[in-house]
Amino acid sequence: MIKAQKIGTPDMQTGDATVTEAQFRPAAAAVTTDDGTAAPESRSGTSVNTPATPDFCQVTGEIAAVTEGAQPIGFQVNLPADWNGRSVQFGGAGLNGALTDASGYLPAGTTNGDVDSPLMRGYLTVGTDSGHLAAASPRAASNDPVEQADAYFDFALNEEMWRNFSTDAYKKVHDVGEELSKAHYGKKPKETFWFGTSEGGREGLLMAQRFPKDIDNIFVAVPVIGWSGLFNQFIETVQAVERNSGAGAFTAADIDLLATVSAQACDGQDGIADGVLTDWANCQEPVMAAVDAKVVAEGAVAGENFSPAQFETIRTIFAPTDPGFELASGMGQYPGFLFGGESHSLQHKIGTDPSLAYGDQGYPVFNTFGVGSAKYVFAQDPDLDVVNDYDPADHRERIQEVSRDMDTVDPDLSAFQRHGGKLTILECTADYAQSPAMGMKYYDSVVKTMGQDQVDKFLRLYISPGTDHDCTSTIDPAALTEDGTTTYGAPTSAGTVHGVPHNTDWVTVMEDWALHGHAPGESVTATTNNPAAPFETLAAKPICHYPLHAQYTEGDPAQETSYRCEE
Repeated sequence: MIKAQKIGTPDMQTGDATVTEAQFRPAAAAVTTDDGTAAPESRSGTSVNTPATPDFCQVTGEIAAVTEGAQPIGFQVNLPADWNGRSVQFGGAGLNGALTDASGYLPAGTTNGDVDSPLMRGYLTVGTDSGHLAAASPRAASNDPVEQADAYFDFALNEEMWRNFSTDAYKKVHDVGEELSKAHYGKKPKETFWFGTSEGGREGLLMAQRFPKDIDNIFVAVPVIGWSGLFNQFIETVQAVERNSGAGAFTAADIDLLATVSAQACDGQDGIADGVLTDWANCQEPVMAAVDAKVVAEGAVAGENFSPAQFETIRTIFAPTDPGFELASGMGQYPGFLFGGESHSLQHKIGTDPSLAYGDQGYPVFNTFGVGSAKYVFAQDPDLDVVNDYDPADHRERIQEVSRDMDTVDPDLSAFQRHGGKLTILECTADYAQSPAMGMKYYDSVVKTMGQDQVDKFLRLYISPGTDHDCTSTIDPAALTEDGTTTYGAPTSAGTVHGVPHNTDWVTVMEDWALHGHAPGESVTATTNNPAAPFETLAAKPICHYPLHAQYTEGDPAQETSYRCEE
């Protein structure tokens, strides 16, 4: 048992931590598909279903809750036999609700099959459920699909569970990991790393902002910061799509039309037409103008033009979201999303079947986030008619509370810098789960607060065009025509015909910076790889530091040297 006094900060309520199971796991080789094709479980498109692991002891347990009705905080700590003296804490995903397995690859689709996981490299690794399991909600056992969907969100009605999810669990589990390290190895880790994507990215930035001495080196991809603005954007999108009998809804043909208009307006802006809007900064205005030209007052035909209600849906997604009052975090407006990758990603945000409703199988995941968060996080009313009755002005006080808890946009990282911290942020431009412009906005605020000279010493922001919320390719090679054209009529190049380059060994990037003093520079290399061993590189392209993008100059588009980073 680890006593509560060793867990968290003095202002945190916490119980004791108890180990429920400690199991030795012998080394195991990677599990791959028989034919070398991409594995169903692979987020990055490799044939590796399960990565190799070393000899290690897997410890699972719970930090006890302190109030009635709250669930404990689950944790997993993996202790390799050949320890390198360092630790990696993994971030979560979505609204968590499941125990993060910290024995595998990074929680992003950027790893080709030839890269070792942190555990395989000898790191002690840590994961958590952040204090709630969706499967433990009574609603999860209901036969009502709406109740089943609600089980993912209803933890937010419990104050302790909400507090653990928003802030406390990650510090508490970090401390448990240190105590188990001391018990097993006789000392705590000499260097700590954080790797997180999406919600796990927010958690990583939370550690830098609120607990700056706990994690030394942080890598976050597509972090869901500006949370209160983002989730109200989800709600506004649901309303735009579903009000007036679904007048703003889209079919698959409508989404393909948007992708076609987008590509025709800006695909070649970066010097090459390859199915990717690489010059993201200069594409918003021309694409929106091209979309506006496709709007007809009445009689819109699917796949040919947009109705005014559909244009309002587009505007809701790609223009900033403003709650109508200043947020407690000081964030201001939540920025709009970026155009590009619509045929691959946008259906997850708005769907393609207007007949589906919240709780139905196939209902778009980000609309689910909108409905669920409106009912359980903001209004705290399970019976709320979100489409017709939710108005942020009616829930201003609660939105302010959520903004303080969840936005995670404090621009003063001076304590983290003084501790010697290093931070890398990755944004992926075709992400429709959170706006990549939010990470850019946050970076700009840190520069404004601390100065560019100081920021350059410890912070990097890289922008990966044509990649989605998993930071994987928005071009599916299997869906291309014989001449390499996408389903929405955009051409590909030798650099994108195998998919958009997206694989980067971010663990090594962070190790080189933290352990060897080699800071990442103007760009890092992204590749596409054969899914089968030996995972040879099929194409490479630079991922440029914000605010730059990879401009094609000349030569083979599959070669990194054919591009230069410029504004």
